[in-house]
Amino acid sequence: MKPRTTFLRKAARQLLKDCGITDPPVDLQIVIKKCGLGYDEVDYFEDDVAAIIIPMEGRVVAVVNQKTSLTRRRFSLAHELCHHLFHKDRGALQDITTIDSPPEYSEYDEAGKKDPFETEADIFAGELLIPLPMLKKHYRPGHTAEDVARIFNVSRGAASIALTSHFSALFK
Repeated sequence: MKPRTTFLRKAARQLLKDCGITDPPVDLQIVIKKCGLGYDEVDYFEDDVAAIIIPMEGRVVAVVNQKTSLTRRRFSLAHELCHHLFHKDRGALQDITTIDSPPEYSEYDEAGKKDPFETEADIFAGELLIPLPMLKKHYRPGHTAEDVARIFNVSRGAASIALTSHFSALFK
């Protein structure tokens, strides 16, 4: 399966438009409320669990590992939001995910190839947090990935990927 890059970028931008978010940093609390999710941060997740969206007490809640950095929590939440919105049918093939039984899958298959669903979630998260229209509006010649990271409240790595993937659009 090839990742649906264009579709996911458009979907992320539409979600921001529906939420009335036009400037960085993106307020993910507004986004998850618009999607009908609750939100909680916990300190008891294992280090390898950054975030998960689970049914809990009759509602669906985005639960984030508060032991991770703020930028990691933001990206992980946006990543999981993609799974919630666009990969629900994948869950039918897996055991029910609950707080007591988190998912047991890896980002990579046996051949070391990244799972296309994980790639899609990364694409969506990147565009949700650093959407091209906002990047065009706030990027200035000479800005570094560090500058973009600060403006959008994301990691330097996420900013670098956004700058690289939108390079030609920024310099038209």
